[in-house]
Amino acid sequence: MIGEKQNLKSLDAKLKKMTDWHVHIGQFNDVYYDYHDVFAALKNNDVDEIYLAYLTPIIKKEDVALQFYESVVHELKVVKRYAKKIQLNVNFLYWADPLVLKQLALEKIYDDFRYSGIALHPVLHNWTGEFTKELSDIFSFARKKSVQLFIHTGVSKNDEPLQFEKWFSEYPEVKVRLAHCKDSEPIIQLFQNYPNLSGDTAFCPTDSYDDICKAGFAERMFFGTDFPISHWYEHRNEKDKKYNVQQLTENYKKIIQITPPNQSP
Repeated sequence: MIGEKQNLKSLDAKLKKMTDWHVHIGQFNDVYYDYHDVFAALKNNDVDEIYLAYLTPIIKKEDVALQFYESVVHELKVVKRYAKKIQLNVNFLYWADPLVLKQLALEKIYDDFRYSGIALHPVLHNWTGEFTKELSDIFSFARKKSVQLFIHTGVSKNDEPLQFEKWFSEYPEVKVRLAHCKDSEPIIQLFQNYPNLSGDTAFCPTDSYDDICKAGFAERMFFGTDFPISHWYEHRNEKDKKYNVQQLTENYKKIIQITPPNQSP
């Protein structure tokens, strides 16, 4: 009987999926992270499912932004086929660019590629200032299509999460994942007022995570790593930025050891 219980526990461990809610591919500063290498490192660490956003730079011209968007869509279709081949469940996020949204409707963007959500980065784009119309369009689309939003947050004026409260209030049906949750005070305040919000643990300080859990919101915190950005920071002072899969694998292993445990959705 004891042996049977142990076998069942082993089976449960094997069947349990490991999901990383915060992963990237593409160019970050001076390093390009190829999807083959990133996916290999994830698979080497028994990751079954990821939420993936293609890193997008700040682009000032509309025609260049549209060209970059089209090139990313083409690459993501290749990435999608490869992910299926290696049996990695990838949920693709559209990294929203307001210059693209001035030219293409979100319906067209979702026709081009079937995304699982939309990612917003307020440091790169002033969504609550210069691009409030586009932001409202995104929330309206998300409500209409039941699309989840993912918003980068931090501790600076540009990325503090309270700036989005107006939209959280006006669109209570829209599920929003707040990335990083570095400052527990505004996160707890928002969680208390808006049940449609959750967070991820990518680069989330331990004390902030503990505060959020003590406030009763542990079930709203999901495991995320921001990989392979974690790799870039580990090696940012090295002259030679070339990497290999083994190096990426070791970096991810370190990150999951210091990141709060995965929370099932």
